[in-house]
Amino acid sequence: MAKQSKGIPTALLAVVVAVAAYWYWSPLLVVHQMKEAVRVHDVEAFNSHVDFPALRENMKDDIGGKPGDDALSGFGRLLGGVVVDALVRPEAVMFVLEHGDFARKRNSRHEDRDAREPQRDEEPSSGEDKPKWLTEREGVNRYIVRNDKIALVFVRSGFADWKLSEFRL
Repeated sequence: MAKQSKGIPTALLAVVVAVAAYWYWSPLLVVHQMKEAVRVHDVEAFNSHVDFPALRENMKDDIGGKPGDDALSGFGRLLGGVVVDALVRPEAVMFVLEHGDFARKRNSRHEDRDAREPQRDEEPSSGEDKPKWLTEREGVNRYIVRNDKIALVFVRSGFADWKLSEFRL
């Protein structure tokens, strides 16, 4: 009986450590799932990790200021809202994750080739074209993935799920 009672606390400790590790590294798993969804063009899987209403609202706030600031910011917010609604679509957000920005910068090697022949979608891009992403945490409920042009802010949604809810330019 004594051997069983020692095994239960050890097993319980192992379960607690595993759950804590999963909770801590869950944003990395979500980012990996999103990158994989981009790679295979699985819009539904990608969209499950994006809070589009929050993403649009945060971008509108960044462009036009907070509601009620002044009349000019209200106009900027209205105009920005039209632009944001056009930009914040699954295809555009997937493009940002894949290329690291809204506008893809081409290097001269690709421009020379493109002048001679059209680029094919099946052609894999070189590792040089991929953005370098860095990660950081803002408290326990915000996870930021950034490069030199843009930051993607993920907010905890439930125990170990994360939703993309903000771009920081």
